Amino acid sequence: MQASDLRKTMLLGKKSDCVIFAVTPELKHALSVLAESRCISVSALITSLVVDEVEANAELFECRDGLQITS
Repeated sequence: MQASDLRKTMLLGKKSDCVIFAVTPELKHALSVLAESRCISVSALITSLVVDEVEANAELFECRDGLQITS
């Protein structure tokens, strides 16, 4: 799977799961400022950052969990 196809699949696919984590007020504020500067939601910003990290570490996911990520 091409990196661009993988990115589309992860970002545009049906969102059926939820991840909840705690942050400091300072981190929450920083995320809000970054998201606002990019005209996106905080959720979209976090998702995009996670997908960037998955792409950067694609070798960890090859043929595992159905992702079949290739670099």
